[in-house]
Amino acid sequence: MAAALQNELLLKLKLTLASHRQRGASRRALPIILVAAFFFSTDAIRELSAQSFSPNSGSAGIIEPPISTSAVANSRNCDHLAHLAGQLQSRIESEDLWHNPPLTPGGKFRLALRNFSDPINIGGTALDSEISNATSSPTSAFGTGWSGFGKRFGMSMADDGLNEFFSTFLVSSLAHQDPHYHRDPGSSTGKRIFYALSRVVIARSDFGNPMFNYAEFVGTTSSALLETSYHFERDESPGAISTRIFVSIGSDAAWNLMNEFLPDIAKHVNPRFFFLRRLAEKAAKQN
Repeated sequence: MAAALQNELLLKLKLTLASHRQRGASRRALPIILVAAFFFSTDAIRELSAQSFSPNSGSAGIIEPPISTSAVANSRNCDHLAHLAGQLQSRIESEDLWHNPPLTPGGKFRLALRNFSDPINIGGTALDSEISNATSSPTSAFGTGWSGFGKRFGMSMADDGLNEFFSTFLVSSLAHQDPHYHRDPGSSTGKRIFYALSRVVIARSDFGNPMFNYAEFVGTTSSALLETSYHFERDESPGAISTRIFVSIGSDAAWNLMNEFLPDIAKHVNPRFFFLRRLAEKAAKQN
C-alpha cells in the first residue's frame, strides 16, 4: 500500500504542476493561485501553532514547549515528504514535454478545450468579472448587478475561447508549432529570465526546432480583431486595437516568468509539507 500511495501522490502532484506549464493557461488563474497559496500558508501556520501548544497526552494540564523549526524540518515524516518532493521533481524533469511526441491537430484541439474548461480558469474569470462589476458605476456600459456580472463574465469567457481556438489550436496546427511552454531549470537566473520573456517571440516546432511564435502574434491578433464584433464598450480604433494586442503579448511574457520560476519558489516554502501530507492522507483513505 505504501508504494501505491506514493505513486498516486506523485501522479496527482505531477498533473497539478504540469497543468500550469501549458501556454494556454489563462492569466486570470493567477488570483486563484495566489489565494490558494495564502490559504495553505495560513492554514499551515495555524496547524503548526496547534501542534506546538497542544496539551501533553501523558500529563494533563502540562503544555508542551513550542516545537522549533529545525525539529519539524528534521522529523521522519517531513524527511519522507521532502524525499517524495525531490523524486517528483526528478520524475517531472525526466518526463518533460521536450521528450514527448508532438501533438496532433486533434490533440491541440483537446488541449485548447481543456484549458478553456479548466475550473481554475473559469473561477479566475468569474472573480475578475465580479471585481470589475463591483467597482463599476451603474451608468457603465455593462451596468451592475447580476446583469452586469453576466455580461462581463460571458464576454471574458468568449475572449478566452477565441484565444484558445486561434493560439492553441488553429495557428499552432497550421504552423506545426508546439503550444506548450517548456521550462529551462538548468540555466542561470538571468538566462532563465531572458528565456521566459523571449518565448513570446521564439517558440518550438512540433519537432523541437526553434521557430517564430506564430501562435502568439497571429493568434492574438486574430482574437483581438474578432473581439471587436461584440465588445461594444471598447474603442475600436486601429491604435486602440494595436495597444490591446501588445498588452496581451506583454502579459503572456509575464505569465511565462511565473511558469518558469513558480515551481522553484514552491520548493523552498515549508508549508508545502502540510499540503503534501494532506494529499497523502486523502490518497490513503481512497485505498
